[in-house]
Formats: sequence, C-alpha cells, structure tokens
Amino acid sequence: MSVLLIDDDPGIRKLLPRELQRQGLDVEVAASGEEGLATLDRQAADVVVCDVRMSGMDGLEVLRRIKERDPDTTEVIMLTGHGTIDQAIEAVRAGAYHYLTKPVKVAELAAVIRNAAERAVMRRENVLLRREVAARRPSSKEVTVLGESPAWRQAWKLVHKAGPTESTVLILGRSGTGKEMAARQIHAVSPRARRPFVAVNCASVAASLLESELFGHEAGAFTSAQKRRRGLFELAHGGTLFLDEIGETSLEFQAKLLRVIETGEYRRVGGDVSLVTDVRLIAATNRNLKQEIEVGRFREDLYYRLNVVTIELPVLRERPGDVALLARHFLEEVAPGRSLADDALEVLARYPWPGNVRELRNTIERMSILAEHDVLAVDEIPGDIRAGADLNGPDGGGDDEATTAPDAAAGDAPPTLAEVERRHIEHVLGYTGGNKARAARLLGITAATLYNKLKLYKAQDEQRSTA
Repeated sequence: MSVLLIDDDPGIRKLLPRELQRQGLDVEVAASGEEGLATLDRQAADVVVCDVRMSGMDGLEVLRRIKERDPDTTEVIMLTGHGTIDQAIEAVRAGAYHYLTKPVKVAELAAVIRNAAERAVMRRENVLLRREVAARRPSSKEVTVLGESPAWRQAWKLVHKAGPTESTVLILGRSGTGKEMAARQIHAVSPRARRPFVAVNCASVAASLLESELFGHEAGAFTSAQKRRRGLFELAHGGTLFLDEIGETSLEFQAKLLRVIETGEYRRVGGDVSLVTDVRLIAATNRNLKQEIEVGRFREDLYYRLNVVTIELPVLRERPGDVALLARHFLEEVAPGRSLADDALEVLARYPWPGNVRELRNTIERMSILAEHDVLAVDEIPGDIRAGADLNGPDGGGDDEATTAPDAAAGDAPPTLAEVERRHIEHVLGYTGGNKARAARLLGITAATLYNKLKLYKAQDEQRSTA
C-alpha cells in the first residue's frame, strides 16, 4: 500500500516515515499542500496523511482538493497538534477517513492507515465493477470455460505457470475461446490477486477515445472533458490490466503503450505531468500479429515486449472431447435439472463451432428456451448446426460411410455442399449480428470473399423469384 505524508514540520517528515516504514508501509513525503497535490499528480496513493495547520494551503483545503479530484480512490487521514471538535467535524464532513491528534502513536497510526488502504482498494474495485457492469449489455453473461482435452490442459498448464510471475503475457486465440477467462485466472494465481483486475476490449473503444480510456484526461483536454478523469492504468494500479484485441489498435497508440511498458510512465491526455504506474499487462488478440507486423499494422518492438509468455488457446473443434462436458455445464447453468440426449450430444460434437465456446453456450441456451421436454433431443438443435454436423460425418471426420444411401432411401436428398456452406455463412452472420468483418474472421475467409458470396446468394434468390 502507498502512503503520502504531507506536513510542514521537518522533524515529522524525518521521523514519522522511518517509523511507518518499519511497520511495512511505503511512504512518500511532501513539505506543503501544494507539493503534496503535485506528488499525487505524478503518482497515485492509497492513503494521504495530512497535517491540518500548515503555512500556505492548509490541510482542510488539501482534503477538499483531493476529494474533488478523486473521491473514490484515495483516503485521507488528518493530523493536528491543535485538535478541536469543530475541526474534526469539518474534516469528516469534507470526506476525511479519520482524524488524529498529535502526538500520535505510530502503531495506532499504522493500523488506521492499513484500514484506510483496504477501504481505498475496495472503493476502487467498486468503481471498476460499476464501470464493467455499465459497459455490458443486459443480456450478456459470463462464459465459463471447462475442458479435459489434451490441447486445453496444455494451455491451462501455461496459465498456471505464468500466473505467479510478473511477466507480460500474450494470449492468442479465436473469438470465443476464453481469452478473458484465461487472463482472469492468471491474475487470480498471481501475487496481485487481491488488487484490481481491469479489462478493456480495445476493439470496442473508438480509436480516438482509447488513449483517454487507458491514460485518463485532464479537464478541458477535449470538448466533452468537463473534469479530470482517471484512466484504467491508474485504476489498475498495483493489479493487472488486460488489453483484449490488442491487434485492433493504431500504430500511434501502440507507440504510447510501448513507452509505458518500457518506462512505467505515461501522461493523461491534455496533461504535461508524467504519472507512474505499477500494473501487470496481459494482452490478447485473435489476429496473427506476425502477419500484422509484415504488412505494417503492428509494431515489432511492441510485439516482443508483449510476447514474453505466449499462451495459445485451442479452438473448440480441436477439443472434440470437451463439447459434451461444456454442453452439459451450460445447460445446468441456464436450465438446472434438464439434460441432453446422447444422440444430441453426438451431433453437437461433430459441429465445427466457428464461434467456439461462446457459440456453443448460445446454442444450448436457445435449445433450452425452445425445448418442450426435460431431455433435449436432436430435433431441438438448430437446423444449420445439424447440417454442419452432417457435413463432418458421424465421427467428425467426414468419412465416406457418413454420406451413403440411407438418407436417400428415406426420401429426402441430403443438402449439397453449396447449400450447407450458405446455411453456415448465414448462421455465423446471425451470430455476429450482421457484422460482416467479424463473420469473415470467424469463417476464416477474407471480407471480400464473404461479400462476393453474399452477392451471389442475392443474385440466386432474385433469379428464383423471377423464374
């Protein structure tokens, strides 16, 4: 925990920090209110211990300034040699955590500081939680990723090896494979586990706002900046910052992020004071960063800074043995007491799952809503998923025996490869809400290829309607 002592008495500034450091506290000092506020501009503190009566700006004014700027993240303890009830009431009303009179016992002050620091951390985490909840759509749900397949076990082994270190981690994997969950697990098994975990999806924040989101901004930095705002680097101080979809960021932002990694310093947007941060960075992407470097869209020096430990999460089609396990788990989450028929599990296991674990969870939730019985059957699996599973064959390998005559004998000709492809493309477009760029990435094709196929489908439909 970090402590800032503001006192104009040289004796106090010399003796008290030494005694507090013996109590295991990290203490900075400032000789005036103005110097203390300037110190807070450079480096955040969990707790400020401030004398009330000082030349120049007094302690109560310092308290007000701190609470105006950072009401939820820094606690203030007031000290005075001339304590009065009126001053105590005024300090508490202005937001002071505690009020002590000099001379104060070091052990008592240290205990109060520890309690105040715990409250500061809790309030900071509450701020982050409110931000995270506000950023989510009401229908969004956490995705729990389980697995027993060798590919998943190997990835999770690396997660637990990287966790206890301070190394930067780069997590690679397609959308829906569980990158944020892996990052949270790294944080959970790290020495920073009791400090904040802050996550931001770089692709979901406009490029012009990403710098402000992470570094914060000063009042007046741009038109809508009515007051100073702390960035995620400050809110994550002492903890872990997870930058999802780092491959979507601009080269300009990458240069600024590289400087933070190399020096531990940054500036708020519109500010001229360097701030110091202590965060562990975890980054993730579904892009091939080496290819992005070759075409000039990602900085090679940043790649090597991020790529200290690399963890690649397997796609779901590389974890066929995990599909049944995950499907049962998700069904228990959304509809406790229901189950999946064995033949339904076999069909689910054969489907390639381009949307990975997230798509599987959405499918199970949809089946549970539409099903009329407690045992979910094959017929309740969406038709496009059944078609995609049939294409892969009963063993998931697409062998010849899977496509022999029994279906034809039943009277219904199996869909053609082109028909299955179209159904699958339309399914993925529905899954992405019509986002063609994201659908193309999930399908493993270029956006141009997807646009050409959609253009062809439209022409075919028009031709049928005029026939």
